[in-house]
Amino acid sequence: MTLEVYITEISSTNMRIPINWLKEFVTIPDIKQLASDLTMVGHMLDKIEIKNGQTILDLELRGNRADCYSIMGIAKEVSAIYGTKLKNINLIPVKLVKKYNTKLDVQTNLVKRASLIEINNVKIEKSPKWLSEKLTAYGIESINNIVDLTNLVMIETGEPMHAFDLDQIGNNLEIRLAKTGEKITTFTDTVLTLTKDDLVWTKGDKVLSVAGSIGEKYHSISNDTKNILLEAANYDRANIRRTVYRHNLLTDAGIRHEKELDPNLVDFAISRFLYFIKKYSWGEFNPEVYDFYPKPVKPWELNLDINYLNNLTGIDFDKKEINKILSNLNFGNINKIVIPTYRTDVKLEEDLIEEIVRIYGYDKIPVKTLSLEIPKNITPSYILQEEKLRASAVSIGFDECISLSFVKEKYKTNNIELVNPPSPDTKYLRNSLFYNLLDSAKKTINERGELVQLFEIGKIYLKDKNEYVEKRKIGFIYWSKKSNNFVDFKSLISAFFDKAGIKNPDYISEIINFDFVNSYLLKLNKKEIGFGGKHNDLYYTEIDLDSILGIDKKYEVSLWPKYPPQIEDITLIIPEKTYVGNIVSEITHHSSLVTSVKLTDIFESNYTFNIEYQSEDHTLTDKEVEEIRNKILSSLKTKFGVTIKE
Repeated sequence: MTLEVYITEISSTNMRIPINWLKEFVTIPDIKQLASDLTMVGHMLDKIEIKNGQTILDLELRGNRADCYSIMGIAKEVSAIYGTKLKNINLIPVKLVKKYNTKLDVQTNLVKRASLIEINNVKIEKSPKWLSEKLTAYGIESINNIVDLTNLVMIETGEPMHAFDLDQIGNNLEIRLAKTGEKITTFTDTVLTLTKDDLVWTKGDKVLSVAGSIGEKYHSISNDTKNILLEAANYDRANIRRTVYRHNLLTDAGIRHEKELDPNLVDFAISRFLYFIKKYSWGEFNPEVYDFYPKPVKPWELNLDINYLNNLTGIDFDKKEINKILSNLNFGNINKIVIPTYRTDVKLEEDLIEEIVRIYGYDKIPVKTLSLEIPKNITPSYILQEEKLRASAVSIGFDECISLSFVKEKYKTNNIELVNPPSPDTKYLRNSLFYNLLDSAKKTINERGELVQLFEIGKIYLKDKNEYVEKRKIGFIYWSKKSNNFVDFKSLISAFFDKAGIKNPDYISEIINFDFVNSYLLKLNKKEIGFGGKHNDLYYTEIDLDSILGIDKKYEVSLWPKYPPQIEDITLIIPEKTYVGNIVSEITHHSSLVTSVKLTDIFESNYTFNIEYQSEDHTLTDKEVEEIRNKILSSLKTKFGVTIKE
């Protein structure tokens, strides 16, 4: 089964920021303060790492902030937060031309921009220490000066680029969609079989690179390279994203190209690259750049309604404060708000308001009492059910596990497959909560845990004829190093149902299509509500939440009794092999005036019970209590042979 699901860009990816590198672009405050302030404006700190004496901020960035996947992007954020100016960036100005030595034939509208420049008499050598140390701090292995320089500029500017061996590829190139079955051997020696949806750079029938993600082995830079062709481009990000995840090409370039990059970064990155080439005499070039850019992107204007801003935020913004924030963001001022092209995420007035508020400080938004009456609670019943069941599971000692709605390929059993999965490991939607809970349980056991009591509430995905179906489930998995048996697990599940106010189901032996032994169905009022069984040493039960929705008990609340109880202790002689629970049940249910029965002491066959008698409408007399007691003792003697100890 294959399901085409389009995943929206809401995921996050980490970006490592070496502090010394960041300082080259902007002045920064104390590192801990910087980390805190970046978190407050939306870039959560994953960790602060010290590597080879360098301090590195590991930030978790949102997928829509393509501009921040670069040192310069974070420098601009620092500038916006503190109002500090960016430092000058060294560049070699370039001239953009339409005709060039190397001809480029772009055969698809998936290319928004592509630029080329030839660099001759290139010196291929080991990277200098400053360059290799920067890449190592970021997390990229040094290869040689030219390849390292493409990576350096990518990390600084956010624009990926690629260098071909010009003598190997010649002067006629194409960017086109691949032919189904075309192959490419990447520089990592991986052979990829391409599809008709993959965008590629080619020389005739030779595939030179998969656009936006990885280069081919035999036309890349080598120690014998004399001349190079440097390319930087901007593509349709949806196409690149599908290719990246289709072929598991999670490269630094691919991660950036799947975001909405600014096409105007292309010539800026080339200018930065050329600066280093000239400074270190690594090659010769004419600063003319071939530029394919059919629809140039220019800054756009937005309007801001200050009343709307104030009403939405509850803050009475001062115009000077707004202008200061807009200026720090490089957005102009209230009279003319112009969004720079690198802010591809700011397209609406609401986006603009979000920018103003996050720089101003979310924590400064005032707390206000509602001026109108409290809205009616419209929380759906299934949400309330899940909250109640979650609380019930936790109260009996289970820990909640939250996992993705996918299963690994090794667990695939007629699962729905996604056409464009988020990653190669998340191709199959789960049809049970079991396997993800199983992985979590194994991890605990492998780490020498002594008890596994995990549960998860979530959806599973099935195909019923021609329709896709979602079902809500709760799954429990159990294992104990000391006492691992079904009786203990069943008692916990029974306690769960009791806590949830649901009658305990019947366990009906049945073969289940999982790797279970002693498997069973759970039935309540002859209706199937779940299943379970034993997998190796782990016990599992899964319950369908929709099947038990709305059947929990509605408890009646009564006032504390007005009249006091009569309390007495009775010692009974109980024959062997008689269940004490049956005795308690008989005493409790014999009369509605018996409100409490507790076993308080045992000596040999003598059992002492504390019994309370109570009426709602009067105080019981000794005679009334005696009559009830005599009837209880008579019933116990007749049914169980129980006698009272004199």
